[in-house]
Amino acid sequence: MSSRTSELESSKASGDFLEGEIVQTIDALEYVGDRTATWHDATTTAVLEPDRSLPFYGIVLLESETPVEIKGCQIETSNGDRSARGRFYVKRSAHDQLLEAGGMYLLVVYLPRPGLPQVARAIVPATLVDELLADRWYDVGGSRSEQEVAKLAWSHVIDPAGVDPSVTVGDRL
Repeated sequence: MSSRTSELESSKASGDFLEGEIVQTIDALEYVGDRTATWHDATTTAVLEPDRSLPFYGIVLLESETPVEIKGCQIETSNGDRSARGRFYVKRSAHDQLLEAGGMYLLVVYLPRPGLPQVARAIVPATLVDELLADRWYDVGGSRSEQEVAKLAWSHVIDPAGVDPSVTVGDRL
C-alpha cells in the first residue's frame, strides 16, 4: 500500500508530474519525451548554474545540450513496521546511456501530498551516481521492461541535515 495521498497513485505518475514541474520551473531545461529518448527526461537549452533551490554536486555548471534524467523519491516510505528514507529507482540500461552521454541526474525529494511539494533537489553527474550504485544492481524478473535496477537512498547523495520537510524548495529561492 502506498503512502501517497495525492491524486497521483503510481510512482510513474508522480515522476511524470515532477518532470513537468521541474521543466516548467527551470528555464534552461527543455522536456524530452519518451518517443525521442527513454533514458533522459530533459536537455539543457542554455548554461545552467546552481542556486539555493538547485545545488550542484561535483560540477560547477551544466553546458547547453546536456541530457538530464529527473528522478524523484518520497522523503520517507514505509518499510514494514517503520519508515525509511525514500530511494531513487534507477534502471541499468537508461543509466548506462546517460553515463555514456556525459549526462546528469536531477534528483528530487518530495512529500507525498497533493502537489508533491519538493523539499530537496540536486544536480549530480551520472559518473558520481555510478560510483554510488556500485554493488547495488540486482536483476528484476518477470516481464518488466528493465532487466537490472538499483535503488539509492536520497541521503546517500543529499545531506539530510539540510532537508527540512516544513520548507519547500520554492521557499528557498
